[in-house]
Amino acid sequence: MLAISTSWMDEHLDMEHWLSWIKNLGFNAVELSYSFTEKQLKECELLLREMKIPVCSVHNFCPVPNDGPSGRHSSNYYRLSAVDERERQQAVKWTNLTVDTAEHVGAGVVVIHAGTLDFEDERSPWLFHLYSNGQKDTDAFRQERERILQLREEKRRPYIAALEQSLNEIVVYSRKKNIKIGLETRYYPIEIPNFQEIGYFLGLYDEDELGYWHDVGHAEMNDRLGIRPHMDFLEAYKDRLIGVHLHGIKGKRDHFAPFEGDMDLERFLPYFGPDVLKVVESKPYADASFIQDAVYKLKDF
Repeated sequence: MLAISTSWMDEHLDMEHWLSWIKNLGFNAVELSYSFTEKQLKECELLLREMKIPVCSVHNFCPVPNDGPSGRHSSNYYRLSAVDERERQQAVKWTNLTVDTAEHVGAGVVVIHAGTLDFEDERSPWLFHLYSNGQKDTDAFRQERERILQLREEKRRPYIAALEQSLNEIVVYSRKKNIKIGLETRYYPIEIPNFQEIGYFLGLYDEDELGYWHDVGHAEMNDRLGIRPHMDFLEAYKDRLIGVHLHGIKGKRDHFAPFEGDMDLERFLPYFGPDVLKVVESKPYADASFIQDAVYKLKDF
């Protein structure tokens, strides 16, 4: 099965037209992304039933929380790692509502962004500035990377504890619904989980409760920043791998079409066997002709 995330759907495009288009392109399932309002979700559910397109996975939060505007990215509207108890409880509440969505549409997995440490600027702007300006091999880059990683290590404990509490509550709920939680690789250095933390959290739960969800662009960015080689994620956690977000990357910008950009995606494909959910998670700026080419290539695996 090869699926595509609704993240590729341009918000100005008619939903029925887009679903017909991706079906004709050769996709045979979708992942519901985190940007849907409750109204959009209901519209999509109806169309999916009518067009007989299955849903393989749902990306937290779906629907997006309706508690008013947020300055954060919609997938991080609330953080499961929040040390503020009210926010943490809201994150659990809306994740459980996403589990309800998955149950309702017949999906077996909810993919989560587990959270972040909350210090300085979570996007680590100076580190990425140095990287983008060709200074990856300089002392300035290495010093900034080590400063961030050291600070992360010093401050991580309360956020990890908050996330563990959140997952304990979510897994109790998702187990009753027979929905598995997919713990996704993260992009920024202070996001959770890092490489080691993936193993820690997987060790807390059975494989039918929590699995590893690999994002090729996020793992690649870890590699490019010199934090952890991309292949390490797949080698270490291949036995718990339940799904993958496939897309392309150019420099530090990801979510292009698979095979578009400067990453050798083909060397990772052998890890994504028939038991792994394969979801193309591109954004509207991904070239449609590259998406079509990707379908042909990915269906051979």
